[in-house]
Amino acid sequence: MIRDGSQHRFRVTDAKAYGVTEAILLANLRFWILKNKASGKHFHKLRTWTYNSYKTFSKLFPYLSESQIKRALASLVKQGAIVKDNFNKRHYDRTNWYALAEEPSLPIATSKRSDTVNNSNGRHKPVEKVI
Repeated sequence: MIRDGSQHRFRVTDAKAYGVTEAILLANLRFWILKNKASGKHFHKLRTWTYNSYKTFSKLFPYLSESQIKRALASLVKQGAIVKDNFNKRHYDRTNWYALAEEPSLPIATSKRSDTVNNSNGRHKPVEKVI
């Protein structure tokens, strides 16, 4: 799944705040959450979510064990960087879903007008101004 020449990046500020392993996972979660947000996918409880099993994360990050990943994700939840939930259709599916804790304060894309976003206060502003 991972090529020998692939690179993994993370924010130094995240590593200082949460730990290196946590920063690695947080960078991956941010990528997928922003991708899902842009696609209008996985929106629940005022947040955009992504999901993965510990096993899948360990394939993406072969230098981390499943237990390291589990501890780091729990640490991110405990430190308030992310939130965790379950939106699986089958009750026996225990794959965790993750969202950024600060997302509700970010603009929310609307499906009515593709050239604007709807802020949490209900006001529209152009997409170009969304960071």
